[in-house]
Amino acid sequence: MSSKPTHLRSALFVLTVTFPLTLFAAEQMAEIQAWLEKMQQAIHTRNYIGTFVYGQRDQLSSVKIIHRVTASGEQERLISMDGTGRQVVRNGNKVTCVMPDRKAVVVGKARPGKQFPPVFPLRLDTLTDYYTFTLSGLDKVAGRVTQRISISPRDKYRYGHQLWVDKETGLLLKTLLLNERGKPIEQFVFTNIKYVDTIADELLDPDLKRDEFTWYRDQDIEGDNPAKKMRGMLVSWLPPGFKHDMQKMQKLSTNTMPVEHMVFSDGLASISVFIEEELQHDPANLIGGSRIGAISAHGRSLGEYHVTVVGEVPHITVQKISDSVEYSGEND
Repeated sequence: MSSKPTHLRSALFVLTVTFPLTLFAAEQMAEIQAWLEKMQQAIHTRNYIGTFVYGQRDQLSSVKIIHRVTASGEQERLISMDGTGRQVVRNGNKVTCVMPDRKAVVVGKARPGKQFPPVFPLRLDTLTDYYTFTLSGLDKVAGRVTQRISISPRDKYRYGHQLWVDKETGLLLKTLLLNERGKPIEQFVFTNIKYVDTIADELLDPDLKRDEFTWYRDQDIEGDNPAKKMRGMLVSWLPPGFKHDMQKMQKLSTNTMPVEHMVFSDGLASISVFIEEELQHDPANLIGGSRIGAISAHGRSLGEYHVTVVGEVPHITVQKISDSVEYSGEND
């Protein structure tokens, strides 16, 4: 009996090898998806008191966190341990920032930005074209057993992440943000954490003496309006997967003129584009590139406007986006 043709034997061999690998990859992705869902649930359902360290390299801050979930929603109090006594109290969508060193209190609505513990996307299917996800074994953080998850970018336009998830509760206990060379540039890590059944009201109260503080309310000039083309500006280049997430006009604390603020995201990383009128040369405006820890920025003049792009992404990303901003020929 003649043997099977060489090309047929090769095809059978490839199928024999790749099918188990494909099945393994699918099973691992399903497991990672389950971990993300467990993380998401833990963030919104667990009561805990702990201390975490956050920052870049040698610029680290220690913060105490108290988080409570009730029938009326989530409540949280962050207390800086660096001596300033600064606090952030979140009650649902209301955020109160207390700055004793400035005798000031700022009250506003919760907005996209840094959250503790950091929040990660719930679904993987929208991210797998731009990142690879891997289970990287068990580890210990703050005395608790954690599952480690690695997130690696598929191109040069975004950073990687390492996550440590509490194996029992699902709470995210540690993260590292990794630069283009795979080196840590930002970290969040619990040094201690205690899960509790109940948390007393007074632990979430900043205990302010109103007559000793000046109160400010942070308000936008306009609400979110993604469809509006302000000043006829257009961002003509974005990395693959980045989409328009938010657009608004607002006043920044250092500006008297309104600033157009656009946000773009791939579901994991976010980039902000600020456009402001430049009636005269302002030496405070960024020209060229800048980098502080994980934050990359690039600024340039565009006619009578100034463009600044900021994000936790490699510098090449913000530079290419900044260079792509142009007049669209449309003005409202």
